[in-house]
Amino acid sequence: MKAIMSEIDFDGKLQLGHGSQIGYFAQNQASLMDESLTVFQTIDQICRGRYPHEKSKTFLGAFMFGGDEIEKKVKILSGGERTRLAMLKLLLQPVNLLIPGRAYQTTSTSKPKDILKDALKAFDGTLILVSHDRDFLDGLADKVFEFGNQRIREHFEDINGFLRNKKLENLREIERSSK
Repeated sequence: MKAIMSEIDFDGKLQLGHGSQIGYFAQNQASLMDESLTVFQTIDQICRGRYPHEKSKTFLGAFMFGGDEIEKKVKILSGGERTRLAMLKLLLQPVNLLIPGRAYQTTSTSKPKDILKDALKAFDGTLILVSHDRDFLDGLADKVFEFGNQRIREHFEDINGFLRNKKLENLREIERSSK
């Protein structure tokens, strides 16, 4: 992810497809929002001109913002709320290559993670995920890239097929076997 976003130096060549528009959820993404806006204003300014006005509330509701919560200022949101709002904001951007970083790891509860997973499933574009969370990847990944020993191996299968073929129980075992 960091190589694609030019955040680290690397050897080799990286070429994105023509017309690629990247949406990247950086670790500090939630802190980059305008804190003077309300939750509703944050999303409505993205939706304006692209969706009917009432659609902003529908999107917010899908990300667990309802009732009076949509009138809260961004500056008073909890870390988890900020992350959900920042991810919704990213998902509403006109991108065709989405790199959500580790946004799904910011909460230990399953409801926000399920909401994010559903939103990522609905994304109509290329999705690049880096994760050790097999349950999260299940149903999202149809191709696995394995990085190790200064090589990249491409596997044309979902995460469960990848683990089955590698005779592994979970993704953490890959780290142990490559050391």
